[in-house]
Amino acid sequence: MDPVLPYLACLVLALAIFVAIRPASLTFRIGAIVATVAAAGWLIGLVAGVLSSLDGDAATPFFVIFSFALIAAAVRMISEERPIYCALHFIIVVIASAGLLLLLEAEFMAFALIIVYAGAILITYMFVLMLANPVADSNDPESHASYDKIPREPAAAVGVGFLLLCIVTGTVLHGTGQLPDQPRATNDWQLLEQLPKQFESSVLQLDPTFAWPPQANELGFAIQMENNSAYIVSSDGARLDLDMTISPTNTQSVGWSLVNDFPVSLELAGVILLMAMLGAAVLARKAIDLGEREKHIALTTNEETQT
Repeated sequence: MDPVLPYLACLVLALAIFVAIRPASLTFRIGAIVATVAAAGWLIGLVAGVLSSLDGDAATPFFVIFSFALIAAAVRMISEERPIYCALHFIIVVIASAGLLLLLEAEFMAFALIIVYAGAILITYMFVLMLANPVADSNDPESHASYDKIPREPAAAVGVGFLLLCIVTGTVLHGTGQLPDQPRATNDWQLLEQLPKQFESSVLQLDPTFAWPPQANELGFAIQMENNSAYIVSSDGARLDLDMTISPTNTQSVGWSLVNDFPVSLELAGVILLMAMLGAAVLARKAIDLGEREKHIALTTNEETQT
């Protein structure tokens, strides 16, 4: 396949989206939407053709599901007229992106994406939505505020989206098939010692006859290092070399680091997000009360006028 075709498809898709979101007549916008769908189908066909020849995680159903969910939610996020639904589609984008990161064994990036974007950033959006003036009639363009009727910097937004789409497409088509193997550090074995149940069950799975507990060295660690390999010594003096398969996973390392190394920051982030949610709920309640009060005043005024 010609390597220029994916970038050409990205360019056509970006131009079609730019034309579709610009204020224009209904017929012109329908044509632009059709062109957008056609360009998206072209790009998806190119990517699907490459993915069909790949092996491993890139060809799994989860990769395809997360990818299509991310693309569909992203399109709906920028094309939906109601802001609250834009925020909900944004949540789907974040969750799908986190799923792709999990497939790449980047657990920390997935957790950070959920915590930061689906938590803090989305709560900020909720504040903005609660403070924004609601539209009396969504079908009446004249009732919209000026910042809702006219897109702000659409060319810059489409340009940045085009560059990002080119980078992602190039990575999918020409990226490395797998990450290089990383050597296990001493901290991983020290973490295994701090998980006593898992440590004992893993050792007994390697050697059911191992005399538990193991002996500790002069530093107080049971797992000892020698020539980039780890081993333990049983209570009766027998040595057992540890297999790399029993070392903690990335998910366990990230979870232990959050809970053990940064507990105050984690709790503080939870409290801030909780207060932000309560603030958004209070603002929404005030908006509802204000709307009911205005309706009551308007009805009372009309009754007094008729009498």
